[in-house]
Amino acid sequence: MFLIDWRAKIIPVMTVLYRKYRPAKLADLLGQEHIKETLLKQLSTGKFPHAFLFSGPRGIGKTSTARILAKAINCQRIEKNQKNSDLKFGEPCNECETCLAINEARHLDLLEIDAASNRGIDEIRDLREKIKLAPSGSRFKVYIIDEAHMLTAEAFNALLKTLEEPPPHAVFILATTEPHKIPATILSRTSRFDFKRPSPVEIKQKLAYIANKEGWDFSDEVLSELARTADGAYRDAEVLLEKVASVNKKAAIEEVQKILGKVDRSEVDRLLTHIIAQNSRNAFVGIDNFIKSGGNVRVLNEMLLEILRKLLLIKAGVGEQLVAPGDVESFEKLSEWTASLSKEKILKLIQAFSESLERLRTSIIPSLPLEIAIVEVCEEDRVEDLSNVGRSSEDAEQEATLEVQKQTPRDEEKEESEVKIIEVEEKKTASDSAILKKIQKGWLALLKEVKPLNASLEVFLRNAKPVDLDEDLLTIEFGYRFHKERIEDLKNRSIIEDLIKKLFGVSVRIKGTVGQKPIRVEKEQNKEETQRDETDPAEIFGKFEG
Repeated sequence: MFLIDWRAKIIPVMTVLYRKYRPAKLADLLGQEHIKETLLKQLSTGKFPHAFLFSGPRGIGKTSTARILAKAINCQRIEKNQKNSDLKFGEPCNECETCLAINEARHLDLLEIDAASNRGIDEIRDLREKIKLAPSGSRFKVYIIDEAHMLTAEAFNALLKTLEEPPPHAVFILATTEPHKIPATILSRTSRFDFKRPSPVEIKQKLAYIANKEGWDFSDEVLSELARTADGAYRDAEVLLEKVASVNKKAAIEEVQKILGKVDRSEVDRLLTHIIAQNSRNAFVGIDNFIKSGGNVRVLNEMLLEILRKLLLIKAGVGEQLVAPGDVESFEKLSEWTASLSKEKILKLIQAFSESLERLRTSIIPSLPLEIAIVEVCEEDRVEDLSNVGRSSEDAEQEATLEVQKQTPRDEEKEESEVKIIEVEEKKTASDSAILKKIQKGWLALLKEVKPLNASLEVFLRNAKPVDLDEDLLTIEFGYRFHKERIEDLKNRSIIEDLIKKLFGVSVRIKGTVGQKPIRVEKEQNKEETQRDETDPAEIFGKFEG
């Protein structure tokens, strides 16, 4: 008979970074000074609330702070006030048995509840029954309810009674990313702490600290890229750092971007250059090469929007504070882009690529929404340029006329210029009116084309009519708000706009409005149907009698 030492079979498991470098005391919290100072002052008095609410974005330390607080009030090395023998709490020692047990998630008086999976009234009732029991070996029994906003209304009602009259040995800590979903009755019985979203600079500092401790050699550029990608979450940044380090502990920026599935900034710059230059062909080639190299279209689209957002902020005059604080080189580069674009142009680009990102969710061909956006932006610019060229000869003629009439009194010049403006507006209005009439006349033909594609859409359009056209904005009036809202859905709107372009040869954007009364569309009928409808019923019954 052989005896096997089971301890020899234990395989050491590598501790992930976000657990290994989790804050162990309040002083370790980065960028949350207002939280640290307030909690330490409350603990030092020996009097603190029986219920806390920690709110803020994911991955910034809410649950870690809750565990630190549990250690602080149960630490075995707590000083007593010499005057009245009251307890004086502070930072946990992280050395006593209680602190070590909480750090290792084996303390019996610390209960963590995931409200996302334990959100019903039965779980809260069970909590209410067990909370009456005294702590097994600590001063306080601490309940951490994570994702508290996920509790049902019935569960909140059951919890409310406990929060109103808690036993003296119980402390509740509710953590949530969506505090607006917590009922007001619960909020009024908790002490709320709002955690701030860390900046990329603060996240970079922590990543640099971890990399130094682990002996990894990453450049500032790599750490900055990881901090930006983390999007305001320490935990996400640490996961990304560990992912890169598992591949190469000395990875350069190009390799890091490849590991993260991100696009090289120079590729995005080139793509934007082609778009601004209205060179859709080169833009398409760039996207195709990017996909063939294993790139993700969604990541490319998101990076385009990220740069466009920064350009908009710089255009608004707040870029230096919000776009690239401390990164002078990046800010100067973005400023050069901004100088070549108008605010209207930037807004058009943002709208086009936001819509393409939305269409990506349902697109069968991943690159198609992005390619459509590029065509829309480039073709729109070309149409504007061609219209400007078409007007150049007319403008030259007007300038020659004004040159001849230099001696004309100012009033007459003003009157003539106003007349010309009116004439241009009248021409424009007449053109829009002609196109609108064309669409109104062919509305039934549009309905026939829509029905095979989407039968319910045809029903909504049957009780609607186009009422106005202002440049490329077509207003359609509906009888019911529900019909209007369904038509304005991106997928339905695209179907209608495409059919209008196909049938009438014009590119329009659709806007819905609701009329005061439901609209009744009179269908065109053939002569036999018209004759039958206009026939006197008495005449028909008279024929039957015969």
